[in-house]
Parts: sequence; structure tokens; C-alpha cells
Amino acid sequence: MRSVVRLVVLAVVAARPAAVGAVPLDALDPARAWRLGALRFEGAQALKRESLLDVMLTKPRPWFALWRRAPPFDPVTFRNDLERLRQLYRSRGYYTARVGEDVELPAAGTLLTAVVYVAEGAPVHVDRVDVDLRGATLPEPERAALMTHLPLARGDVFTQDAYDRTFTVLRTYYREHGYARAEVTKAARVDVAAGTAAVAYGVDSGPACVFGEATIEGTRGVDPAVVRRELPFGPGDPFRQSALERARANLAATNLFSTIRIDEDQTAEPRVDVRIRVTEAPPHEIRLGVGYDTDEQVRGLASWRDYDFLGGGRQLGFSGRVSRIRRSLGADFLQPHFPGRQDRLRLLALEQQEDEPSFTVDRSRGSPRLEWQPADRLLVYGFYRFEYDSLSDVPDAVRRALPHGAPSNGLLSGFGFGTDYNATDDPLDPTRGWAATALVEPVGGFLGGDFGFIRLSGEGRIYRPLVGRFGGAARLRLGVADPYGARDEVPLFERFYAGGINSVRGYERWRVGPLVDDDPIGGRSVVEWSLELRHPITEQLGGALFLDAGQVSRSSFDIPFGSLRYGTGFGVRYKSPVGPLRVDLGFPVQPPDDDPRWQVHVSVGAAF
Repeated sequence: MRSVVRLVVLAVVAARPAAVGAVPLDALDPARAWRLGALRFEGAQALKRESLLDVMLTKPRPWFALWRRAPPFDPVTFRNDLERLRQLYRSRGYYTARVGEDVELPAAGTLLTAVVYVAEGAPVHVDRVDVDLRGATLPEPERAALMTHLPLARGDVFTQDAYDRTFTVLRTYYREHGYARAEVTKAARVDVAAGTAAVAYGVDSGPACVFGEATIEGTRGVDPAVVRRELPFGPGDPFRQSALERARANLAATNLFSTIRIDEDQTAEPRVDVRIRVTEAPPHEIRLGVGYDTDEQVRGLASWRDYDFLGGGRQLGFSGRVSRIRRSLGADFLQPHFPGRQDRLRLLALEQQEDEPSFTVDRSRGSPRLEWQPADRLLVYGFYRFEYDSLSDVPDAVRRALPHGAPSNGLLSGFGFGTDYNATDDPLDPTRGWAATALVEPVGGFLGGDFGFIRLSGEGRIYRPLVGRFGGAARLRLGVADPYGARDEVPLFERFYAGGINSVRGYERWRVGPLVDDDPIGGRSVVEWSLELRHPITEQLGGALFLDAGQVSRSSFDIPFGSLRYGTGFGVRYKSPVGPLRVDLGFPVQPPDDDPRWQVHVSVGAAF
């Protein structure tokens, strides 16, 4: 039977001469230890090579891993892979796809080439989609909107994914609109000869539901009231599936529990009781770490945190950091749900010394911060910053260039108001979605202190899948600072700078923008943008090409788009447990005199 299939596949794919040394899989000498030198697909067009390889256990050695020996070739595993490929094509709507194989033997040695022949045939298309809605009567506009947004529609290729997602969409829609007992059925009739599929879904809404009692189980050291406080629903509230998902996210955010399980009762009653079972995590956490990047070089990190300080889910933490540029000690206290249910209060204290190319600054800072989260992805915050700054090691040329921007010391008093919105799929290594931040900081004036200026900054990032397995990412950052009052300059340590590992790669730290005697003095306006083209190499390793641009202006509200400095290059990314390990090789297009013509940037975390 396999020989017949192979002959059919070969005839459908193309009339091609047999490869030298090609034999059927059954003809392999089982006494020899064969190894896989290459894997080739012929006739596969609807599905990409990467999709085919994803379902196979037989995989060739990665092209870049020349130090590895070619993997062993197991005929039994390869034959099972062919069945997996047939199932894959079937799930994508190609019910008549035929898959065959042979192996091409070398003239000498045991390194063979496995060949997979595919005759895809025509896909099955959806001829009709029937949805029978029983129970609750939806208003016609809502019903029309629901039908319009179903993943499966007449004329589409009939895929298993769209078939299942339509089921999920229907069930989720009803549960989100208060019908916790909604039952959804699905059925499909495929006519392979005609190339059509008739699909039917049935929805029985059941009664409109409300939340009942919530039972808490598993708490020991944590007060059950802490769990109950994180629930965004109470008895009598309309049932919403998103409320259960939000409850799980709220509980996870406390860091008090290692496991969280939320179950609904299985009755048919309109009142839905909920059982929440948790397993407590250790309330204290100690972290020690060593990191490296080319700006700060080796850095040491240490922190201690109590996630239930004095009970009630309050948090208290201390942290220390040491690197070539920064040394700091910090403490912070978090009071959740204060002053309102969606608010939290933070109290921050910091002692920091920062050694930069043009100055050294010692900071002593205290800062209360109030955060409000009106939506899952949106954070709005305000803070007051009071700090004593001591400036030293400022070159004479820099002091002459900024006579009022390099005070020996002073008190800084200012507010800050900002917002963060993150709609990406992964906070550590996003591949799709977008994010934006904005911050306004008025300093001095009626707030007192020795400095007076206002600073505005914002950044936007976007991530998109492109053709094949390529992905794109883009970033834009803008900032403006303007002095006011008795001061006519923004101090050195509050100005904008550009260039370096997370800025314009290819340049050294802060080497984009105004220089005085080869020392950076920053500016009052800044613009930076970056573009990256990303592609995975293996499951853990990826590559990127990038183009960065940026510039700093000494004037306020003078965004220097016309004098940008560009850096370009390429890099690799390794997915580690703490985020992507990043190595970039960057080349500056217009480096300052005597600066290097290339830079290697190493860091943990995405560039943006």
C-alpha cells in the first residue's frame, strides 16, 4: 500500500527523475547506524517548511550547529512522522493530501537525505455555517455582530483551528454576557469528493446568572480576607467570565500563592457559587544575582522582600545594586487597595551614586507614589519626588558651557504624573501588540527646591508578525525639558542623553548629541527611533537586524529630526529564564572623531 501511495504522490507532484542512490524506506539496511544529513520536502506549497518540521520528531541538525554530529535516523520514527504530516494537512483542510517518502543514500558513509513527497490536492471549503441559538434571545444587532466575528465563515478553508475557535467564541460570548450555564455543541459533515464542509453549532444559553458565595480554601498564614479582597465580584453581581480571569490575575499579582484554582459549582441554578483553592508560597523572598552589559559591565544585585508585611498583603522590600556606573541602596513599601479598591500606595527611599562621563551625582531621595489601575493593561500614577543632589567631578569645560546647569548641590522638589499602557503578548519578549508611556514632571516653582524646570517624555513601541516567521518591532521616544523661574538651565543629571546599549546602538554611551571637549552635556530635547527585523533560528535562539537613530538638542522644544545620527547592525537573542540574552554588533554611521567604528552590546532583556 505504501508503494502505491508513493507512486501516486510522485505522479501528482511532478515527473522527476529518480535521485541517484534513492531507495524506499523499507530497503534501508537495519544493521547500519544511519544518520540524517538533510531533510527535503517536495510538493509542499500551502504549508511552510517550518510548520511541517514543527510536528515531526525527525529533524536535521541546525544549519549553524556545525560542531554537532548529524542526528541518528530512525526509520520507525520517520514513518510515524509521515502520519503526523497527514494529520496536519487534514487539520488544515487538505483532506486529500498524500504523503510519501524515500531516502537518498550516499556513495560512501552513513549520512543520508530523507525526502518527503507531498501531493496537497485541493482544500475543503466551508459550504455553510448554521448556528442555532436557543434560550436567551439576543437583540438583532448583537446577534449580527456575533455572527460577523465568528472565526469560521462560508467560503473559508475548513481548518480544525477555526472550527474549534468558533466553538470557543460562542461559549465565551455567552459566559461573558451572564450565561454561566451555556452549553455549546458542534458538528461538521465533510464531503471530500465535493470538497465542501457543512458546519453546525448549537447554543443553549440557560438562565441569566449571578455570582453566589465564594468559598476560600488553602490559606494558612494569609488572612482569607486578603483573597476575598482581590475578587472583582460579590454575591448578586452579574456573572462574567472575565471576572474570574481577573480574580486569578489579581491573586497571582500578590505573590502570596504558588497555585490558584477557581472552580464553579456544576448545578443548573442561576446562582453560581465559586470555590477558590490556593497554595501559599513562602512570604519572604531573597534574590541574589550577577549581570552584565557593556554600559554598566559587571553588576551585582541583592534584594529581600516580605509579601505579607504585618499582614493584609502589604509588601516591604530592600535592594542593593553595584556596577561600574551605579551604586544604590533602596527600600520600598507597598500598601495595596489604598485609598480605593483599584489604587495602591508606594513609599520609596533611595541612596544612589551615579558615575557618568561628565559628572558624578550622589542622590538621597524620598518619594510617595500613588498608582491607579482602571483597566487590566492601563496604569496611571502620580508621585512626589524630594531629593538632595550633590554633583562632583564635572570638567571645567562642561561647567563653562553650562554655568547654571552644574551646581555643586541642591534640593529637588517635584511632582510627576504618568501613564503606562501595555497591550503586548509578553512583557519580557513581546512579538505582537503595542505599548506606550507618557510622563510629565514639573519641578520647583511653588514646590520649592533649588531647581525649576518641567520635563515631558513619551515612548511608543509596536510589534508585528511579518511574512513567514519574520517579526518586526519599532520604537519612538520623544522628550522635552524647559527651565523656568530663577533657573535658566536644566541640571546635568536631569538632561536628556542618547547613544548606547538601549539607545542608538553602534555608539558608545551618551556619544550622540552635544559634546564639550569630548564630554557629553546632554540637552533639553531628544528624539530616538529604532526598527528591528527579527527571525527565529531555533526554538531558543533568534537573530535580528536593526536600524537606530537619535539626536539631542540643547534647546527646548526643538526636536532634532533634521540632524539624526544613525546606527545599524545585527544581533542574536537567546531565550533565557530571566528574559532574552542579547548580543548586538552595531556600526555608527557618523561617529565622533576618534570613536570606535563598531560596538558590541551585551545585555539581558529586549532592546525595546
